[in-house]
Amino acid sequence: MQAIVKAERAPGLVVKSVPKPSPGAGEVLIAVRHAGVCGTDLHIADWDPWAQSRMHPPVVIGHEFAGEIVAVGDGVAELKTGRLVTAEGHIVCGHCLQCRTGNSHICRNTRIIGVDRDGAFAEYIVMPATNVLCLDGIPTEVGAIMDPMGNAFHTVLSGDIPGSNVFVVGCGPIGCFAVGIARAAGAAKVIASDINPKRLALARTMGAQVTIDATKQDVVRQVLEATGNEGADVVCEMSGVPSALHQAFASVRMGGRVQLLGLPKGEVPVDIANEIIFKGITIYGVIGRKMYETWHQMRRFLSSGMFDPRPVMTHQFPLAKIDEALVAIRSGDAGKVILEIA
Repeated sequence: MQAIVKAERAPGLVVKSVPKPSPGAGEVLIAVRHAGVCGTDLHIADWDPWAQSRMHPPVVIGHEFAGEIVAVGDGVAELKTGRLVTAEGHIVCGHCLQCRTGNSHICRNTRIIGVDRDGAFAEYIVMPATNVLCLDGIPTEVGAIMDPMGNAFHTVLSGDIPGSNVFVVGCGPIGCFAVGIARAAGAAKVIASDINPKRLALARTMGAQVTIDATKQDVVRQVLEATGNEGADVVCEMSGVPSALHQAFASVRMGGRVQLLGLPKGEVPVDIANEIIFKGITIYGVIGRKMYETWHQMRRFLSSGMFDPRPVMTHQFPLAKIDEALVAIRSGDAGKVILEIA
């Protein structure tokens, strides 16, 4: 089969023929139809320090996908061939304290497809049946990005959203998803900030009533003006930029909540007393998707039509054009980039 491979410990990716996998006991073989390209794939392609510390090439990359089950292994009874599915890309142990207390999304033994084992930028992928979710009418190009959408759902819905003023900091694809999710979940007002005018325009398309250009406007002042000088009830920090993190803490109301999804590149000094304690705020660190609560939540939002992610899906390329897909992401003007595989 054709696949996109991190072939060696150096920058670059290759499209090459690799052996087609076969499902073992408890596994299913999925013919991949669509896959989403992620910032993680860019890190791997560029072979940055994170990738160098984590990856052991050769590895088929890619962790966001959807497709059709074409074979099942022994012991798989609940999934049938012909079903359209997506899958949780974090493969967890099921035995650690976190897994056994309903927190498998932070399993200490997590292995990620496309990073720690072969992934989804290929014509076929084998997945544990326990990780597979039937799409139930959701098209595969949308199912392919339920992984990053799930990050946004987890970030937003961990707060008390109905009737709240929500501030989304950073309008990359996941931030734009967060805007639409907050609106769908009943936020009274959604405010969004970014430094890229095209991304701010996309945030408005997804339902942001107030958008703030952080290069030209005082972000905190604008949030206070939009919230009757109270501050946002829930802040979703999606950028990881140090200045934006401080804006998040300054913009949340007394007693409010800050959800942190964006990853800073290094340490960020925080004034614990004034930014957190004296404001009485709650901070929640978001990683991945709750298994499998988040998946069921977003399938209901998508199936019901409450939330439509398609405006964020701005580019689509065939598998062989992965370099062009990465160029689109690097430009900063793309929303979500999709690979069409079959």
